[in-house]
Amino acid sequence: MSSLFSVLSSGRLRMFFSLCAVLSLSACAGPVTSAPQAGRAEIQQETLRQQALVFERFVSDQGRLFQLSYPLLRANAEFCRPKTTPMLGLTAWHLAALNRAWQPAAQNSYGLTNRLTLSAVAKNSPAARAGLRGGDVLIALNGATLPQGANALKTADKILRSGGMRQLEIVFERNGRAGTAVLQPVEGCDYPVVLDNNSSAINAYADGKQIVVAKGIVRFAENDNELAMVIAHELGHSAMRHVDKIRQNASVGMLGGLAIDTLLGAAGVSTGGQVAQMGGNMAVMQYSIPFEQEADYVGMYFLERGGYSAANVANFWRRMGAENAQSISNRSTHPTSVERFLAIERTYAEISAKKRAGQALVPNMQKR
Repeated sequence: MSSLFSVLSSGRLRMFFSLCAVLSLSACAGPVTSAPQAGRAEIQQETLRQQALVFERFVSDQGRLFQLSYPLLRANAEFCRPKTTPMLGLTAWHLAALNRAWQPAAQNSYGLTNRLTLSAVAKNSPAARAGLRGGDVLIALNGATLPQGANALKTADKILRSGGMRQLEIVFERNGRAGTAVLQPVEGCDYPVVLDNNSSAINAYADGKQIVVAKGIVRFAENDNELAMVIAHELGHSAMRHVDKIRQNASVGMLGGLAIDTLLGAAGVSTGGQVAQMGGNMAVMQYSIPFEQEADYVGMYFLERGGYSAANVANFWRRMGAENAQSISNRSTHPTSVERFLAIERTYAEISAKKRAGQALVPNMQKR
């Protein structure tokens, strides 16, 4: 006897299953109250308002990172050489540089246009001393008129870098009136600090080009000193060239593993390159924890040199242990939160002793 599935055509079979699903859903229990619902126009309006709040929070967090990072990048330039850049202590933006979804909020909340506009000015920076303010519209740099739109930021950065440490003349507009300011750039570490607004992880990292701070760690840090410590730690990775060293170690490890792969292959054993990959991973892991410890140590000096107080910042790691219990004992790639707390406390004692003795605040280097 034919089964039901062999009798029904594919179209009727889909209809049969759809009918079964409808009959099943009709037997489900639903709400018994009549809750008020918003109309389409209200939903759209509230959507725009919440998107504006997201953007305003992003601008606030990114501005905070900029203000905290400027003195660190400025005060520790000697450790970053040759990767330094002339700094003015300002950031600029325009409408075309933003995600299209954020452009309405930028226009409504900040009056932003496609003209290059200062978004923030760091305290005690050349820009601040010259009297520039957030909201000033940049018209020309060293006599070169700045374009509007997509190429504005790239053009301004090119003019700044090409001028090196020479004085820079800025023509700007404020409240419809033109003004002129002359700025003397200062040397700073060329590792811009940016916010990852899409990540709520308690995390930050350096990739050798920039320092990325996740939104989650901005929320987790209890004060500016703690957040500055996070930035200083990542600056420690950058200044000590850890990214380059990791790549070098991986290459050396992979070459050693490749030699073994080749020998095994000559003996008729196919490894598929697994020994080379394993060698690279082992070489990277060999200094993973020491590099983190060095970044913590150097970062504490960078913090104090940047004008922050390193007192009590170690408590960040106690709270990290309470937030993530695995960090108390897990040291697979990083020191434990216990080790980091104790090492940072000892580093602070070392720095304090040097300050009392009037010694230079530079990390102790290993004797070779």
